[in-house]
Amino acid sequence: MINVLLVHNGTETIDSTRAYLEKRGDIRVDTVTSTKQALETIKRRAYDVIVSYYRLPEIDGIEFLAEMTGIELLQDIKSHGSPTPFILYHRNGDRVVLEDINAAAEVTVRPDAPAGELRDLIYQALIRKKAERDQVLRCELLNSILSATPLWVAQIRNGAFEWVNAVMTRSLGYEEGALAGKGMATVFPGEEEYNHAIRELALRVDERGWAQAEAELKRKDGGLVPCRLRTCLLDPKEPGRGHVLVCDDQSDRKRLLDALKESDLRYREFLNNSTSLIMKLDTAGTILFFNKHAQAFFGYSEAEIVGKPLFGTIIPSRARRDAASFVSDAPGANDSPILRISEMVERDGDAVWVAWTTRAIRGESGHITEIVCIGHDITDHEHRDRRRISTALWKDKVIAGTDIREEVFDAVLNICLEISKEGREGKQVGTAFIIGDAQSVLGKSRQLILNPLEGHRPEDRMITNHDLKENIKELAQLDGAFVVQGNGLIEAAARYITIDTSAVGIPKGLGTRHSSVAGITQATSAIGIVVSQSGGKISIFRDGQMVQEIAPAG
Repeated sequence: MINVLLVHNGTETIDSTRAYLEKRGDIRVDTVTSTKQALETIKRRAYDVIVSYYRLPEIDGIEFLAEMTGIELLQDIKSHGSPTPFILYHRNGDRVVLEDINAAAEVTVRPDAPAGELRDLIYQALIRKKAERDQVLRCELLNSILSATPLWVAQIRNGAFEWVNAVMTRSLGYEEGALAGKGMATVFPGEEEYNHAIRELALRVDERGWAQAEAELKRKDGGLVPCRLRTCLLDPKEPGRGHVLVCDDQSDRKRLLDALKESDLRYREFLNNSTSLIMKLDTAGTILFFNKHAQAFFGYSEAEIVGKPLFGTIIPSRARRDAASFVSDAPGANDSPILRISEMVERDGDAVWVAWTTRAIRGESGHITEIVCIGHDITDHEHRDRRRISTALWKDKVIAGTDIREEVFDAVLNICLEISKEGREGKQVGTAFIIGDAQSVLGKSRQLILNPLEGHRPEDRMITNHDLKENIKELAQLDGAFVVQGNGLIEAAARYITIDTSAVGIPKGLGTRHSSVAGITQATSAIGIVVSQSGGKISIFRDGQMVQEIAPAG
């Protein structure tokens, strides 16, 4: 329902006008004949529209109201902050003029038919009032959003601030509204810095019309705030309306970058002074970093080794496959690290064994960008004639809690190393040894052929017996695995493992021999050692997982 207050001059047409306006049922009209009555009525009731005759008749005894015109009534109402639409009407000769004061609209009609035009003006006034109210609400909402955002937002025209949001004003140390009308240069350290930022904004414009620049803005107290500035035209069709400026306070980011730089310097110092061998590779196997301990160990200076490939420097030329696997086999940040043991070579040609832990570093796209390798020398330097791998640093972790003797594990590992490096009759050989918990292993496997070791005396079946080594290498060409007791007694050769290996998780690229050995170590307390026929890598399994990998130079 539309509530209308009609302040009239008492003419005979008022009743017909009122009846016409209320005819459709959507308008309710109250009538008064004086400004005093109008003001008192407005205090008691809210109206959507006020319609008033321009000059009202005089009322005796109320002089100040008697002289009040429709315009003066309007002024009085507006002085109290009322946004109510106001329509004036008056006679002009033989015509009636209707004026919508808020819209500055005027309609002239015959004296006997003003109601239709008046009703239209009332509808239009209400539509306009609603649109204005909605516009105010949108502006208030936008201002609330701009005030709440952590970004600094301002309107710039002709190099000066037209409007600045509260966050930017407070952050720069000014009172609310203090920056409005000031030049942009006010918030820069100096004229040179201001001109540099303006040049940057002019040069760096993206396809959407946004210009950006890095700059430091000056607080009122003189402090500097690193910011990223972005500007664009408010309306490309009307450049004269100016630009919107968005500033992103980069203080936290700058502090973080400074901290990262300091941390990186300390990290590099730590890496250089570490007693571990530390190097960093790219995805092609090129050395990007080589710490001082690695330089001293391998005999290369930083200038001689950085930028060179692994292959042909610290990995012998005959071991190209091992050089490539440094990158391809590196576990990611969420994968369990694997100790990788590699035969490498010093600058003077001497062979050494290094236990490496490698980790792949991935970029934002998720692809590997670098590989970090941390290594320790595990060469048995007591054997001068032929340097062998020392198991002292890592063997205990592998055989702890099993029935396997240390000398048995060493004997099996050395046989595997020789098979890996030499093969048999010029051909590469793949084989597997299951050590410890022999009775459980025998119960979960079967012979592929007659056991070639059955019936031999126990002393002739001990894997620690040096005279038996060549026979073992010969039997390694058979399919199946060796089953060895923890004390070194070889129970069987050519043994086929019969357990289900579907639940076993092993690194990609390993075959059925590896999965079978991993499965038997998951089902028993045994340790498995596998020599890969392709490449000669040696993998050590425990509890269903690969715990060590050894890469002889071949």
